[in-house]
Parts: sequence; C-alpha cells; structure tokens
Amino acid sequence: MPEILFVCTGNTCRSPMAEYLFNMLARERGMGHWQARSVGVAALPGDGISTHAQTVLKEEAIDSVAHRSRILEQESLEKAVVILTMTESHRDIVLARFPEYREKTYTLKEFAAKIGGDSAVEELNLDIVDPFGQGEEVYRAVRDEIKAVLETIIGNLPQFEIEAGNLMKRENNTNRGDIVKIAIGSDHAGYDLKMEIIRFLEEAGYEYKDMGTDSSQSVDYPDYGYQVAKPVADKEYDRGILICGTGIGMCITANKVEGVRAALCHDVFSAKATRNHNDSNVLTLGARVVGIGLALEIVKTWLGEEFEGGRHQNRLDKISGIERGEY
Repeated sequence: MPEILFVCTGNTCRSPMAEYLFNMLARERGMGHWQARSVGVAALPGDGISTHAQTVLKEEAIDSVAHRSRILEQESLEKAVVILTMTESHRDIVLARFPEYREKTYTLKEFAAKIGGDSAVEELNLDIVDPFGQGEEVYRAVRDEIKAVLETIIGNLPQFEIEAGNLMKRENNTNRGDIVKIAIGSDHAGYDLKMEIIRFLEEAGYEYKDMGTDSSQSVDYPDYGYQVAKPVADKEYDRGILICGTGIGMCITANKVEGVRAALCHDVFSAKATRNHNDSNVLTLGARVVGIGLALEIVKTWLGEEFEGGRHQNRLDKISGIERGEY
C-alpha cells in the first residue's frame, strides 16, 4: 500500500487534517489503496488533535478523536512514497535532518503543482497558514484550503503512479543496467507470505513471475522449489524467492539444482551478508518463523545488495568445482 506522509509542527492541526481529508477523498475517488499518515517536526507524542481541528473535520463527517500526535522519524520517511510538508520551513527542517529524502519531499502546494501542472497552484506563497491559537473560522479556512489542494493531488495520482512506478523500475532493476527479473514461489504454508511479498514487489516496481502454488491447499514444496530454482540456474531469471513453512525444505530443494546458491535468511544481517559474500541468487524464507514485517525487510535488503567479489569470488569458484565433481 503506497503511503503519503504529511508533516507540520506539532501534528495536532494541519498535518492531521491533511491525513484524514486525504484518506476520505482517496476512498471516495477509488484511490483507497493509498494511505496517508502524519507527523510533526516538534510533536509531543500522544497529544490529541486540537478541538477546532476536530470540529471542522466533523463537519466533513470525519471522526478524528482517536488521533495522537507522532514525532518525525526516519522510519516514517523511509516508508513514504512522497513527503508533503505544510510550509517551506517544515520542508527545510526535514531535509536538514534527512537530506537523503530530497527527491521525494515537497510542500503540499509544490507537489500539487508538480503533478497537476504549473497552473494547479497559482500562489507564490507555498505555505499553509498555521491556525494554532486562532478561532474556528481560521481552522475552517485552513481545512478548505488543504482540501482543495488535495483534490488536485488525488485527481492526478493515477498518472503519478505510472511515472513513479517507471522510476522505481529504473532504480530497482538496475545496477547492472538491465532489468532484474525475479521468480517467486511457495508451497501451501508459504502462500500467504508469498502474496505479501508479491505486493511489495509490485509497489517497488520489480519485474517478477509467480511460479505457484496458487492457494493454501496442501502441495509438495519440491515441486515449486524446482520451478523457481531451475530458471534461475538457467539465467532466465536473475533472482528467486521461495517460501515454505520453515524455509529449510525450499533451501535444500533449490540447492540441488546446479548453479543455484540458495540462502535461508531469517534476519536482515544474513540477507545482506549472503548477497555481499555468497552472491546468493535464491532467497528462502519460513512463513512460520518470521512475521510479515521482518520478511519484507529481509527481501528488501536482499534485493538491494550486490556481490562484493574479490576473495569471495575465489570461494564461490571452489563451490562450483564441488558441483562439477572437480574439487
């Protein structure tokens, strides 16, 4: 699910209004697969939304009483497809702390102009006025201004998804200058986790093929382990991902295919090391061992790392010699 992050100061007025309004409008316009969250650069975690903000959102049939403020953290920035600040000052604070997110950080109005065309936002002032400490009418005016800008953004999200998807494919399918093709498969025990990983691959712009199984009905893991391992060994696919209950059966199966270097990883460190040192081309996971969140981090890390070569290549050459019976 692609995520958009709104940022203001205390996360009690503008950014939560943007969050709740965005989620409402996105659902109404068939873009409910997008999810908005909000944070504050100087928030006191746990504070509720301001009374006036709650009131003007209620006029839009939005119940925001459950909102609790959150502080700006790198984890939220990392998850977001785009980061939208209420003012230029907020944008500058975000980029001063986390310059690595420059390419996806804008003020709310800047982003509306970017995806809606230069005429979408005519004002030279890119800030949304802070209503804190002012009356209900000011909050209502701020709500209406935010809503109008969000209408422009949501109306242009389908085209943005296409452009962002193409960009992510160029960035993710990459370092060798060609498309990284991924084969993925599971048995019945790994089916649900496989579908979560496929959702991640789609959102991240990777090219993949699902080799089965197609349900949680009981099957034999070697059948599907081979369906992934063989085309990876034949270089029809660059990487393979296999999931069963523990990951062990799939790992054993895949490593019976000459040319496959399958690695069972249940932590991020191992996922990184097995790419850097072992040039592993198949990742196996145990759906009954790791949760969805950790599994996705492992996959993301494994796909993002490259082989370091050097002394490690000499060791891989010896493994290849063992496979050929030459050792």
